[in-house]
Amino acid sequence: MSQNEEQPKGALTIVLIYLVTLVALWSWVFLTLMERGTTR
Repeated sequence: MSQNEEQPKGALTIVLIYLVTLVALWSWVFLTLMERGTTR
C-alpha cells in the first residue's frame, strides 16, 4: 500500500453523520419523556 492512496473519507463521513443524527434523535426522545414525566 503506497502512501499516495487516500483513505475512504466519504464512508467515514456518512457514518459520522448517521451517528450524530442517531444521538440527536435519541436525546430528543429522552428529553421529551423526561419532560412529560413518563417514568415507569
